[in-house]
Amino acid sequence: MRRIDAWEKRNIADAVPVWEPGACIQCGQCAFVYPHGVIRAKYYDAARLAAAPDTFKAAPINERGFPQVKFSLQFYTEDCTGCGLCVEACPAQNAAHPPGKAINMHDKLPLREAEHANLAFFESLPVNDRARIDFANVRGVQFLEPLFAFSGACAGCGETPYLKLLSQLFGDRAQIANATGCSSINGGNLPVTPWSKNQEGHVRRGRIRCSRIMRSSGSAFGSPPISIWRWRKPCYATWLLPSETSGWMPS
Repeated sequence: MRRIDAWEKRNIADAVPVWEPGACIQCGQCAFVYPHGVIRAKYYDAARLAAAPDTFKAAPINERGFPQVKFSLQFYTEDCTGCGLCVEACPAQNAAHPPGKAINMHDKLPLREAEHANLAFFESLPVNDRARIDFANVRGVQFLEPLFAFSGACAGCGETPYLKLLSQLFGDRAQIANATGCSSINGGNLPVTPWSKNQEGHVRRGRIRCSRIMRSSGSAFGSPPISIWRWRKPCYATWLLPSETSGWMPS
């Protein structure tokens, strides 16, 4: 079971980023700053490209000692909001087409059909083993699987990149809690959710999210607070009496 937001293709951007492999320095800055987890990176054996579509882009990985390893950036174009932060963050200049960069914005409509095939192939590639990744730096983090993506946040949001990073570093063992505010709206718009489990799907691993709506016993309707837990399955709601909530914190 995957995040429901993965199937809700908003298609709100007129222009989307396009990758230029020859100019890319594989620094990971674009994937790091992108608010919605739309940019993904993987490295893989070059032999896998035999099954790739003609439009799929790849480059030799920028690392010595791995001649048979390829690198690819893939964009989820139908989930992109067109904010352009990836282009602003990209430090690589495209010498062949100045003043372009390694990522540039282009009209989405001519790219949609090709990107469907590219994305299907990219998702068939194995998720990189985090035990073989140095994610103490931005370049390594881009290869980690995000467990927060395709949220309902505004285009160019400055909060969700941190949530995505948190999910990449600690997501398979994280417990997420929030009150009302942006994180409640972009992360808990039932029935969709941008939070997800990892590819391994172990019963005791995967993030737990708690969204709590607090109402005191003196509220207009006298309603007790509600605690809603999501643990990779449909929500479970537990009603608590006012006397039970004093000093209560999720364990």
